[in-house]
Amino acid sequence: MTIAPTDDWLKHSIHKPLEVLKNTKNGREDQKSFYEYLMKHGMYKSSHQAEGIYEKMKENNIWERFSLYEKKYKRKWNGPDVPIYLFPVQERRGLFQTSMKKSGICFKDEIFFFVTEQEDSKEYEALFIHEYHHCVRMKTLNKKDSQYTLLDSIIFEGLAEHAVKEYCGEKYVASWTEAYDEKELTRYIEKWIEPNLDVTRRSPLHDHLLLGRKQYPKMLGYAAGYYLVKNFLKKKDASTIALLGRQSASFLP
Repeated sequence: MTIAPTDDWLKHSIHKPLEVLKNTKNGREDQKSFYEYLMKHGMYKSSHQAEGIYEKMKENNIWERFSLYEKKYKRKWNGPDVPIYLFPVQERRGLFQTSMKKSGICFKDEIFFFVTEQEDSKEYEALFIHEYHHCVRMKTLNKKDSQYTLLDSIIFEGLAEHAVKEYCGEKYVASWTEAYDEKELTRYIEKWIEPNLDVTRRSPLHDHLLLGRKQYPKMLGYAAGYYLVKNFLKKKDASTIALLGRQSASFLP
């Protein structure tokens, strides 16, 4: 089964996330480090909060929903059959923290989703599309992890969010796609993105630019990727399927 039975794992071990992660591919060896990494991307931290979310996930048939999404987009995109794990999201309720409603992270051989109850169930599909699109593109490009550059990463994000727009509608596109006006973003791309397109994932600078850490504008790489893909599509109308295997450099002006 592609959708892993995390509902059963959580039922028995929600207070023991390290035990749960032993069942995943990337968590087989060093569960502690892997759990810390997943928490940075949204996995639950408080098992007390997670219990309530878990009950809501069952009420909303989350595992069945994601199974349907997997079948739908695997067929549409000729996607890979990889394990998909569903866990409660880490809800940030501190005084200066906004609440997180959904998150995910994709590896070439498995995908993790972190969710809570949504007023609009289409949000779940938008999340699935974005992360599974990454997985399909990784399969299509067939590159080693060490070969991926900042250019690859920003195009991954831009293409995935354009897939969300195509299949779910503009309403479900992430807010970072409109974080900066065109003049501002063009200046940022020229100043910071273009000189560092060949920086690999191994370099700390890669994530600083992609996510907008340190002195860089928030979600800079994501916004830049969406902008480049949008401009490409203005010149050449194409569907998500047609763009899945297109080389990243072809999206540069």
